[in-house]
Amino acid sequence: MQKQKKNHQGIAVPKWLRVSLQAIERLSPHTSMLVASYVFSKPIKFKMPFREQKALEACTQNMHYVAEIDRHVATYEWENTGNKILLVHGWSGRGMQLHGIAESLHQLGYHVIAFDAPAHGKSTGKKTNVLQMIATISYFDKALGGIYGLVGHSLGGMAIFNYCKAPKTIKKVVTIGAGDLMGTIFENFIAAVGLRPSTCSLMTRHFETKFKIKTHDFSSSVVVKEQHIPTLILHDEDDKDIAVSCADNIIKHHNNATLIKTEGLGHRRILRDEAVLGHINTFIKS
Repeated sequence: MQKQKKNHQGIAVPKWLRVSLQAIERLSPHTSMLVASYVFSKPIKFKMPFREQKALEACTQNMHYVAEIDRHVATYEWENTGNKILLVHGWSGRGMQLHGIAESLHQLGYHVIAFDAPAHGKSTGKKTNVLQMIATISYFDKALGGIYGLVGHSLGGMAIFNYCKAPKTIKKVVTIGAGDLMGTIFENFIAAVGLRPSTCSLMTRHFETKFKIKTHDFSSSVVVKEQHIPTLILHDEDDKDIAVSCADNIIKHHNNATLIKTEGLGHRRILRDEAVLGHINTFIKS
């Protein structure tokens, strides 16, 4: 009998951190919430694998200052004469994770730009959030004189959906393994560190008060309701980080999207799969 896939949007947390946060929570739920909020906002930096280091040889690297968020953002650019495509990576990722997509689109004549999100890769900052990612997309849309297409992975896909909720000149959107409900992301993080649901409520209120927002308003299935930009949603059935049910819910609420599901590629290998690159190429140039 096939197991039912859970609606997870996963976050890996080391055991020592869970034990520490649980001990703090017993003494002071508010303090444990503040520590958890800091950890939640701090991406993990991983070593760049050889394939990405090798791919650096084919692109131009630069730094851009994004004044709105006071961060220097690293970029990777595959220059060409065609329309501009901006690539947006996910949480604890980096721009060069998307080099396969960049190279594939570049071969079709597109001018492709990827960047390290704030507090990721070579960009400055220790903490970040989806608001800063949205601001960075906005900066490049203006700085590059308009973007033809946006391609986003994981949280990068969510940031793109949020950027496009206001009228834009973007012609094509592609998301890969994008998450859906912000509340679920908060709940799964709190569960991963072993804290109580009440602490999740505290953390949600903390962020909503700090940034003067309602976190639910940034959920993908909420912001896409009024969007009409042609969109391709790609998601793997075996994604262990963000469940395919997220894509199922997003597609129900989008007015102009196509969903393609893959199997056996997970959350990251999907970025390098030849068939997936083919789907992206066909969609972008159609």
